[in-house]
Amino acid sequence: MKTQTIAAIDIGSNSLKLVIVKASAADSFTVILQERERVRLGHETLKTGRLSAEAINLSADAITRFRATAENRNADVVLAVATASVRSADNAAEFVNEIERRTGVRVEILSSLEEARLIGIAAAQYVCANECVLLNIDIGGGSTELSLMKAGEPHKLFSMKLGAVGLTEKFIFSDPPKLKELKNLRFEIEQRLERPFQKLKNAKWEIATGTSGTILNLASLINLGARENSSITLKKLHELNESLIAKTIDERAVLPSISRQRAEVIIAGGQILEAVMQTLKIETLQPCTFALREGVIIDYLRQSEAESLPPVPDTQDKRLRDVFAVGRHFNYEENHALQLANLAEKIFDQLAPVYQLERHWRTLLSAAALLHEIGYHISHEDYHKHSLYLIKYSPITGFSETEKLIIANIARYHKGSLPKEKHADYTILSLKDQTIVARLGGILRLADALDRASRHKIEKIKFKTANDQLQLKIYGENINVSEIELFAAKKDLFEAAFECSLKIESAAANE
Repeated sequence: MKTQTIAAIDIGSNSLKLVIVKASAADSFTVILQERERVRLGHETLKTGRLSAEAINLSADAITRFRATAENRNADVVLAVATASVRSADNAAEFVNEIERRTGVRVEILSSLEEARLIGIAAAQYVCANECVLLNIDIGGGSTELSLMKAGEPHKLFSMKLGAVGLTEKFIFSDPPKLKELKNLRFEIEQRLERPFQKLKNAKWEIATGTSGTILNLASLINLGARENSSITLKKLHELNESLIAKTIDERAVLPSISRQRAEVIIAGGQILEAVMQTLKIETLQPCTFALREGVIIDYLRQSEAESLPPVPDTQDKRLRDVFAVGRHFNYEENHALQLANLAEKIFDQLAPVYQLERHWRTLLSAAALLHEIGYHISHEDYHKHSLYLIKYSPITGFSETEKLIIANIARYHKGSLPKEKHADYTILSLKDQTIVARLGGILRLADALDRASRHKIEKIKFKTANDQLQLKIYGENINVSEIELFAAKKDLFEAAFECSLKIESAAANE
């Protein structure tokens, strides 16, 4: 893989952060610039459920500056992800569209578990080169993520609505905070930690790490005069927290390395970290400067490396691990799902060079093919619509929220009506993403029809173009030609998406 300059923007609840790196491989890159804009996107948003016009304007201004900085550094790509404040906002889609319109930067909203996964792979690569078992804690403005990583891969992921900004706005009204406010805040933290504690109480890890500005700031206060990013012990953290809660915001703001905005929320952040360490019996925590931005870059580079390799069967694609888990949870017919995914992949691979289909789309298609029938778990009637719902709301890591919605729509359109303006989950997508859904949905619709017509007897397929007509010849023994002609009626979405006329023929396997 050639050396790339990559910029990544993390749109968090407390601030927007930029990192630019030079990379030659997923495990080999150098940070050349870091910037931060304190926008406080989560201010009021976590309570009102909406991003204000002011917050959107400030974010657009910051991202415009970040993009200019990236372009001045000759960045090959600018990646942008949004977390708790945006994903929980009722007007998240409006935010994404407005940012893209004003800045040209496409923002991907991450699910809470995808956020935990990306932070986890960053911490694992930074601390132990993917060779150890690691538990990472990340405290953001709107949520806290726990990532248990084994050999650089996620083993258990958790996300809790415990953020330094959110808890401050919900519980702390006095300066300094009153004992009752602190009691209520701590009770909220204890309640949110109950489930992760039950799931992790028997887990073992070799090292515990902490990411995010809150944890790095706490580490700097604990280790004043020591080397940067020295460890945090539970005993010293408790002593620091007792000191912080006795100070006013003005007194906290003059502490070394603490900004005014951090001073406003660091009490809640410190209480979250102390509770997590106490609950999980973590005596020592190692701060880690890699976090979400670096995780986004590592994941992007891994995907780029995969692009240069021959396609792999869906069973070998690590990004589909959760897809299989979801399918099994809903008792899908795995053999049929694999058969259909294999046929859909064959169609995709034949069409990719002709229609410039991106390699990444193949994974979206495979995911949709594997999960296309999970709607049967709810009802056989309109099961494709139920499949959309289950995919949309299932905990699938490896994909952004938009990508999950694309997968859900592809599965939805493998049968039934074509996409319509009244289909809300389709129309909320951008025009580019709607095109992806139409093309991949057309492929899956065709693959499903052919698979049913041939009763799994297709051994290979071959496409040939002739003017505006596309000819598909399928090879196999005892394929029923009359049924092939009958199911050719299912090529409607395919023809519309690829703007062609499709002719389907059958041939003997040895022809």
